[in-house]
Amino acid sequence: MWTLADCVRLNARRHPDRDALVDDTGRLTHRELSARVEGIARGLRASGVRRGDHVGILAGNSIFCVEAFLGVIAAGAVAVMYNWRWATAELVQGINSTEAGTVLVESRFEDALDAARSTGDLDPSLGVVLQGGEFEALAATPGQSVDPGVGPEDPMCVLFTGGTTGFSKGVVLAHRSGIVNSINERLDVGMASAAENVGLNVTPMFHSAALLCVFAPHYMSGGTNVMLHRFDEEQIGELVQRERITTSFMIPNMVRRLLQAGIFETPGFQKHFRQLHSGGGLLRMPDKRAVRELTPQVRMYFRYGLTEGGPMVTRLLDRDIMRPELDGSIGQEYSMVEARVVDVVTGEPLGAGELGEIAVRGPAVMLGYYNNPDATAAALREGWLHTGDLVTQDEQGYFYFRDRAKDLIKSGGENVYASEIEQVLYTHPAVMECGVLGVSSAEWDEEVRAVVALRPGQSATESDLREHLRLSLAGYKIPKRFVFLEPGSMPVNPSGKIVKSNLRQLVGW
Repeated sequence: MWTLADCVRLNARRHPDRDALVDDTGRLTHRELSARVEGIARGLRASGVRRGDHVGILAGNSIFCVEAFLGVIAAGAVAVMYNWRWATAELVQGINSTEAGTVLVESRFEDALDAARSTGDLDPSLGVVLQGGEFEALAATPGQSVDPGVGPEDPMCVLFTGGTTGFSKGVVLAHRSGIVNSINERLDVGMASAAENVGLNVTPMFHSAALLCVFAPHYMSGGTNVMLHRFDEEQIGELVQRERITTSFMIPNMVRRLLQAGIFETPGFQKHFRQLHSGGGLLRMPDKRAVRELTPQVRMYFRYGLTEGGPMVTRLLDRDIMRPELDGSIGQEYSMVEARVVDVVTGEPLGAGELGEIAVRGPAVMLGYYNNPDATAAALREGWLHTGDLVTQDEQGYFYFRDRAKDLIKSGGENVYASEIEQVLYTHPAVMECGVLGVSSAEWDEEVRAVVALRPGQSATESDLREHLRLSLAGYKIPKRFVFLEPGSMPVNPSGKIVKSNLRQLVGW
């Protein structure tokens, strides 16, 4: 097997009558999906799309999104996944920067595309295919199967980075990334290890975790993907019961919301749910303990990755996830990934316990940033992807995320890592979300400050949090000021990560 496009015909032969996709509009078997994907590929080729051309997709988690993605790569083209949460100017920039000649648009985002076109900044020749009659005509295109003419090393998709420090960069991933991630997920953490598994896709498909680490392994195994466009606690409880969902990947805030709503106690979770995968931030021990107590049959896994890594790099297994000494660890390398800690300046490998940058290599790592050779050269050096993430590694090979290099706070001549403070804050039972920032100070160069959202029904004062931090941290690391926000008001990106530039604006720092 060379590409995910090969899974289309193989699944139609091996699992013709099993559901491939389910969303709020209906369901498709693997046989039905295969027929429509082949039609889309033929239609795109008939419209002039050629091998290697960029075709944009503006869609939420839906059958349409998956049909469009598979149809594009089955035509040998490159799928560019646009963030439907972007503002108009961002969508214009995303389309223009990736040079898409055609965009496939789900009906709920037609107005967003119209607004982008009305600016006059898009190429007038841009082809647009809307969900409905136009897309159905594409899917019904008759003829012979299309030979995509691509292999593992050819570009498969362009996905955008999280964009926590500026506009997202377009990351080019090869077809090998889809296959390698599927193998890693199935081999290391049991994601979609059998065709009978049913996966719930709740994080956005325009991000690598959902597309390549949830959808892809379930599809590669011939399993079922249930697509949910927006996170809704009650709907998730109903879907797990009705569709017999076994597996999902969620960011920590989603897990906390399900716990608060009592969803883990519902019949579907008790009877069918078997695996909870998390990432995009650490799931803290109080939440892990609550999940384990409510659903002891559920295996929990954490993973760390980044879009450029293809995406996943390390994983913390179920056997380790409840070990107190590993609370805060991002785990060990996936089987088909090599990672090491290097000096940020020299790139030389460092020893156990030494703080440095995590560098990654392996078959899933990106080809580069689209049309950005300088950024590509800075990130890919001598076969290694330099992530910009600061970590340590212990003698047993477990990695511990410390911070983004860009989030280093210089305070009173000391280096302070925001994530170290955040990790301790998260161990306080009242803390639901937090962000630590460095703010310019005449006295300290930068002053450490914290923004905190408490769990509903819980209380903690600034003094309470300072005392809690003093148990684990040196005095110079204790925030000099706290601001409290309402739960759910932290500005986050689609991956659920706090956008610190927006947080600064929100609190006026």
